[in-house]
Amino acid sequence: METRWATVDGVRVRLPENVTADQLRDALYKPEDAVLVGVTGDLVTVVHEEERPLSELIAGCADTYYFRRDGELERTDIPAISEIETATDDPTQDETTFQRPDVNP
Repeated sequence: METRWATVDGVRVRLPENVTADQLRDALYKPEDAVLVGVTGDLVTVVHEEERPLSELIAGCADTYYFRRDGELERTDIPAISEIETATDDPTQDETTFQRPDVNP
């Protein structure tokens, strides 16, 4: 099985290529209600489908991931909190992807 490196909540770790958000949460002892957010260049992706391999989602291309919970003080440098909250409250697909608000095209 192939692996790749990514940063998860500030720690650089090796991720199996077909890891799911649920498996990653379990392996890193993250709370069940934490949402996985991936950052890829100028895109932010909120993962809603916990059982689908990240490699099948846009989130699978992320090099940085965060687990975020509602009401948690922000500890990341992503200024897209309102977009993340909207995506978490109303998931319409397996993932929600949008451009980072601090990046100009």
